[in-house]
Amino acid sequence: MGFRNLFNSFRKKEDRNSDHDYTDIHNRLMAKYPEVPEWWYLLALCFAICLGCAGIAGWQTYTTVGVVFYGILLCLIFVVPVGIIKAITGIEITLNVLAEFIGGSWAGGNALDMNYFKAFGYVTCSHALRFSNDLKLAHYLKIPPKQTFFAQIIATIVSSLVCTGVLNFQMNSIEGVCTTNQKDHYTCPGINQFFTAAVLWGTIGPKKVFGKGGQYTALLAGFPIGFALPFVVYYAQKKFPRQTWMRQIHIVALLYGGISWAPYNLSYLWPGVPIGWLSMVYMKKRFLAFWSKYNYILSAAFSSGIALSAVIIFFALQYTNTSIEWWGNDVSFQGCEDTPCVAHHLAKGDYFGPRIGEFH
Repeated sequence: MGFRNLFNSFRKKEDRNSDHDYTDIHNRLMAKYPEVPEWWYLLALCFAICLGCAGIAGWQTYTTVGVVFYGILLCLIFVVPVGIIKAITGIEITLNVLAEFIGGSWAGGNALDMNYFKAFGYVTCSHALRFSNDLKLAHYLKIPPKQTFFAQIIATIVSSLVCTGVLNFQMNSIEGVCTTNQKDHYTCPGINQFFTAAVLWGTIGPKKVFGKGGQYTALLAGFPIGFALPFVVYYAQKKFPRQTWMRQIHIVALLYGGISWAPYNLSYLWPGVPIGWLSMVYMKKRFLAFWSKYNYILSAAFSSGIALSAVIIFFALQYTNTSIEWWGNDVSFQGCEDTPCVAHHLAKGDYFGPRIGEFH
């Protein structure tokens, strides 16, 4: 239906079957607002492509402008199935590993090149889903589509400038940033993860790691297994229709859920379980109208409050080197959280991995 509507949107108005094919209350209320023309989105896409190509070609990035179109192509292939899965389960299947696999195979030995394959291949689809999520939210809140479009475009531009400014500030003004002993714990775990992935998928390359004779070749079995499991569950549900518990099996959620355990443990995840049960089970069943009106607003308020609190705490306390010692500030850095507990110590000159001369 989505592809048919997209095709019809380019036709003349009098040639379309109907402007109001869907009669639910939300569509009827939103029908009075003019829709965003498709050429607006096309113009925004062309502008973004020009910026991406200019950034790649204008600086020493060690890659080509082809990575921009690679990211768009990967998004076109996966945005619909990934979007369907997220709409049903709330889980976003990110494409970072697939983008790294393809990029590392294409540009083996070039970690910087692979970084751009990952960034454009993963971020393009991820942001497309967030963009669609905003449109869906605006649809239910009855915000005119054109106002939503401009709000998204303006916010994207402002966010890009602010994030770049914050990044420059962090790198140039914070002492010891991204080091393990930084006094305010700006250890940059996400940046270090990105660097580690660049070494694994770019410098070493998937051919050496997962190719013939590689150390982790057996892991490639995950691709056919992951492809087959949904069909197995589907036919099992058809075969045993009376087994109602089988309807609760969702392979994507089961396989992807394990990622949430790395690197966190039960103590980080458990507090969300009773809160989720209180909201999505207890309140929803007993006070549906109250839940419908305030549940997601309260969730957004919590997220916004955390962000605002982080900004205030940083400039009011951390930026002025003011520290408050109490259990809530110190507990997350006790034990092996701050400094990893090392199980084995290497002798001087020793290292992990195959010996020199043993690489294939």
